Amino acid sequence: PRMVEFWFLFCLIWSVCASVDEESRKKIDNLLRELEGQFPAKDTVYEYFVDTKSKGWASWEDKLRAGWRYDPKMPFYKIMVPTVDTVRYDYLLDTLIQAKRPVLMTGPVGTGKTSVAQKVIENLDPKVWNQLTINMSAQTSSNNVQEIIESKVEKRTKGVYVPIGGKQMLCFMDDLNMPEKDEFGSQPPLELLRQWIDYGFWYDRLKQTKSEVKDMFLVGAMGPPGGGRTQISKRLQSRFNLINMTFPTESQIKRIFGTMINQKLQEFEEEVKATGDIITQATIDIYNSIVQRMLPTPTKIHYLFNLRDISKVFQGLLRANKDYHDTKSSIARLWVHECFRVFADRLIDDSDKEAFIGMLSEKLGTMLDFVYHNLLPNRVTPIFGDFMKGEVYEDIVEFSQLKQFMEEKMEDYNMEPGVIAMDLVLFRDAIEHISRIIRVIGQPRGNMLLVGIGGSGRQSLSKLASYILEYKIFQIQVTKQYRLQDFHDDIQKLYYQAGVECKPTSFIFTDTQVLEESFMEDINNILSSGNVPNLYKP
Repeated sequence: PRMVEFWFLFCLIWSVCASVDEESRKKIDNLLRELEGQFPAKDTVYEYFVDTKSKGWASWEDKLRAGWRYDPKMPFYKIMVPTVDTVRYDYLLDTLIQAKRPVLMTGPVGTGKTSVAQKVIENLDPKVWNQLTINMSAQTSSNNVQEIIESKVEKRTKGVYVPIGGKQMLCFMDDLNMPEKDEFGSQPPLELLRQWIDYGFWYDRLKQTKSEVKDMFLVGAMGPPGGGRTQISKRLQSRFNLINMTFPTESQIKRIFGTMINQKLQEFEEEVKATGDIITQATIDIYNSIVQRMLPTPTKIHYLFNLRDISKVFQGLLRANKDYHDTKSSIARLWVHECFRVFADRLIDDSDKEAFIGMLSEKLGTMLDFVYHNLLPNRVTPIFGDFMKGEVYEDIVEFSQLKQFMEEKMEDYNMEPGVIAMDLVLFRDAIEHISRIIRVIGQPRGNMLLVGIGGSGRQSLSKLASYILEYKIFQIQVTKQYRLQDFHDDIQKLYYQAGVECKPTSFIFTDTQVLEESFMEDINNILSSGNVPNLYKP
């Protein structure tokens, strides 16, 4: 009977109490502790699970392996540092899927909703499960969703469809609340799903007959409403088991990035080794003060910072090389460079940049004992790149050499057959921009959005940067008769060139080429999952 009580409480915490945010978790914690005195005193009730062996509560932390290390050869975006959160949500999601209950995960951007879902889906037995990922966006219609799902099922008897191969299908819907509302305030794709959850069928669009779809289960993920995301209807929400993934606590963030940077710095000199935790703390502090200070306004809509920005700073720090960055000052310069690239490159006016430099120099002084002016003479920000000497991500001090290198590359580019020659004057800003573009597109999953007025050289500099990295350049040719079908044909060519012929390609797409809103839909899918729905029509 004690165990029944324990399991009841555990289920209560993760059903009724799982949908609240950080503040309310504290209130629920107090309430449950008054009702049930058996909880351990440390942390909140959310930190415990039922241990069947010892017949009591055990902390999730016990499930973590102590000496976890990341694999340096792995691409950065695949590294998942195990934390209390990942262990906990993995367990919950896996249990709910096995019990065939629809799950909906919510939470702010960058808390790892998609990562957790993908990890659990990958661990399912492929002999039993098929998987399907649908990335929703504002243009998704109920027809899209129905077509995507119907392309993955086969007919068993009249009006009954099952997943191909007699397996069960797990359908993961990312950004569930993105589809826009119609004039009556409903979201057609979601109403379709709700009807399916309740009754198990939908109608064939042509023959108006019932199509039952069996053996399919839903897992959804969505961010909080706002910024294009809408509030989903209460009727749909009531069908799901809702889990709210809270923003990780500061100790968790420190653990995630501290583990990685300390492992990287193991082989460096002693004075550098000690800086790992300091740099982690400083980055988190800067991130916090930026989020409070640089708020998005109509003229600065792109001032949206989230956890991914912190991870981008560390992605750069992990490229350090022990033969080149062996002093405390060189690591500090690298850190300053990464902070500038990630945070300051999107600031649009001088007052914001000055404020940012103020924050940065304060952190340098208090935590790393450097004076901003001594570390960066003449207040010139460092330029790092790995294109001068090959593999090494190094601090390029000799600006004249860099300029000469770029000019030679530009001459080579103009010699290529069939290229419209570019006659650019490479001044300091242009050269900095090129090295910024190379820094991002040279990394796996490096995609950039270049914002600027016409004629500021966004396309030319992108072409030059792609040429330096020896990428092929792909652009679409827009005519008056250019429609969505033509766009799909072009994407097929692009996919063939990149995926089948394996040529690294940069796809340059400008705002003037958006003739229909649905183009952006496909671009969004290319960026998020690489899977464009209905690209290859049967």
